[in-house]
Amino acid sequence: MSGRDGNEIEAPLSPRGEAMERWLQKFNTGRRVPASEPAADRHSAATRPWWNIDHLRSCWLRFFGRSSHLAALLALGLLSYWLVTHFIFQSVQVLGPSMSPTLMNSGYYWLNRFAYLVGEPRQGDIVALRDPSDGGFDVKRIVATPGQSIAFNHGRVYVNRRLLREPYLLPDTPTYGDGENRDGYFRLGKDQYFVMGDNRRNSSDSRVFGPVPRRNILGKVVE
Repeated sequence: MSGRDGNEIEAPLSPRGEAMERWLQKFNTGRRVPASEPAADRHSAATRPWWNIDHLRSCWLRFFGRSSHLAALLALGLLSYWLVTHFIFQSVQVLGPSMSPTLMNSGYYWLNRFAYLVGEPRQGDIVALRDPSDGGFDVKRIVATPGQSIAFNHGRVYVNRRLLREPYLLPDTPTYGDGENRDGYFRLGKDQYFVMGDNRRNSSDSRVFGPVPRRNILGKVVE
């Protein structure tokens, strides 16, 4: 458009035209352009191509900055998962009926590994352990702890010569020693635990493989 003196002057843009110009400039430069920015600055910015080296460098820096944050979060998540599953909680499956009726065959339960990092196993705890005879995994109940004595007499269990109350057993469930030795006596040494299954008629436990050392107990099973 020409003025009276013959010089070219720029026609004012409509609001829609100004919005379109700002959009084109943002597309070419990758930055937001305020409506108050002078027209000369807008035109000079619009002439810069989208592949401007400074613009590309800033884009790559932003990309790698965000990627490093995501990688750090992923590494932190994996580390947290490893710590939780190795030192706090883990899922275990009970195979066999030896803990019936308390724990069901093929049932899944939580194993609290942290419990015995800050404390010691106690009488009555249900624990996951390594079988001293074959190295396999078992779930049993602790009935006697280090330094205690355990005796079987006429189907009853005595710990330190006192009758052991076992409300977790089915009524009138007898408990005998292994094999022909229906009655028996054990004295536990340091760091030894006597474990049995709640299904006394169908459980391979300390009556068979003897006391379990402390290092073989992996954690407490949460019912």
